[in-house]
Amino acid sequence: MTTALIMAGGKGTRMDLDCEKPMIEVDSKPMIQHVIEALLSSKYIDKILVTISPNTNKTREFIKNFPVTPVDTSGMGYIEDLSYILTNRDYVEEDEVVMTIVSDLPFVTGEQIDDVLEHYYERKKPAMCVSVPEELFKKYKITPTLVYEGLVPSGVNLVLANDKEQDQTIYITDNIELAFNINTINDLNLSEHYINRK
Repeated sequence: MTTALIMAGGKGTRMDLDCEKPMIEVDSKPMIQHVIEALLSSKYIDKILVTISPNTNKTREFIKNFPVTPVDTSGMGYIEDLSYILTNRDYVEEDEVVMTIVSDLPFVTGEQIDDVLEHYYERKKPAMCVSVPEELFKKYKITPTLVYEGLVPSGVNLVLANDKEQDQTIYITDNIELAFNINTINDLNLSEHYINRK
């Protein structure tokens, strides 16, 4: 059993827009719809959970159109919401594989999700962080939110559903689609240029 967990409960304050961040349209669709459709096309994802909070009531209504399960969280932060779900047996079984993915990766595809999962299964470690080289961000003029030793976390991670410390491996991918984590207006503008170049 592999569960996808879309993190969609945050305020998205860096966007400085009235629209909820998951509902911002990229290529004529809300960003969260792109992510849901990619997960639905994956060979390995068995179910999809979506975190929602008082910050994302429009998102709550929108996801009713898809075969996903909403999970109410406080929306206080990524770590807090994730910890709540990983230890909540109403949603995930103990030690179940959970892929966490942010709701603002509008160019991710089912093939890329499958590639990530295949690498995770091969490595036989409980946790895996998917990262993109900083050079790729520079090439496309995207501003990374965090750089560590030349790598930028993509917003996709694999963990087991428990509250234990987990040994982690890092999967480095050159997929530019995993670098387009839309956090700012500049990222949104760059994404439009990327669409026009595809």
